[in-house]
Amino acid sequence: MKNSRPVSCNPTNNNVAFSLSEMSTSDYTPKAKAKGKAYWHWNTTKTKLDFPAVIVFCCFFFVFGFLCSSLRSQVSGVRQRGRQLLNSVEYELMGHGKTGDDSISVIPFQVISWRPRAFYFPKFATPEQCQHIINLAKPYLAPSKLALRKGESEGPQDVRTSMGTFLSVSDDPTGVLDAIEEKIAKATKLPRTHYEHFNVLRYELGQKYDSHLDAFPVEQYGSQKSQR
Repeated sequence: MKNSRPVSCNPTNNNVAFSLSEMSTSDYTPKAKAKGKAYWHWNTTKTKLDFPAVIVFCCFFFVFGFLCSSLRSQVSGVRQRGRQLLNSVEYELMGHGKTGDDSISVIPFQVISWRPRAFYFPKFATPEQCQHIINLAKPYLAPSKLALRKGESEGPQDVRTSMGTFLSVSDDPTGVLDAIEEKIAKATKLPRTHYEHFNVLRYELGQKYDSHLDAFPVEQYGSQKSQR
C-alpha cells in the first residue's frame, strides 16, 4: 500500500521549490522520517524573501493601518455630528396653561441606578450660584438640630455635629434660589408647592451625622407635622 502526497511549487527568482516523493507506508520508518524532516528543514532555511516582496508587505500593512485609522475617525465624526444635530433640533411649541412655560426645557442627566432610583444632573447649578448660596447662608449657620423624644431637651448632640440653616426663595432678592427651585421642579416633574425650604449644611473636618431613619414613632416623639 502506498500513500502519495506530492507537493510542488514553481520557482521564481530566488525562491526554492520542494516536493515530497512517494513513500510506501512500510518504508516510513523513524529513520526515514528523521531524514525527511532534515530535508524539509534544509530547504526552508534556504528560502528567503526578495526585496520587492518586503516592499509589498510593508505597503500592505501601511495601507491597512491607514484605513483602520480613517474608519475610526469617521465613526467618531458621525457621533459628534449626531450630538450637534441633537442639540440643534427645533421643536414646535404647544399652547400652555397659566402655570406652563413658553419654551422647551432640556436638562441633561444620567441614570445611575433604577433600583434604587438615582439620577445624576451634571452642572445643575453654576459655581457662581453655589457661591451665592454659601454667602447667603453663612450669617445664619447654627448647630444642626434633632427631633426630640418625649422628655428630651435640646443640648449638645454627638449624633449630629454639623452646622446648618434653612433658606426660602423669599430670602433671596437676587432670584438665584428662585431659578434653582424652578429648575428642580422641571427636573423632578413636581410642582414647587410640594417643596420644603432649602436646607444648607456645612460639614467641617471631623463633623458628622450618624446614620438614622427619617421616621418618628408617635409613642416616642409625639405628634409630628411630617415624617421628615
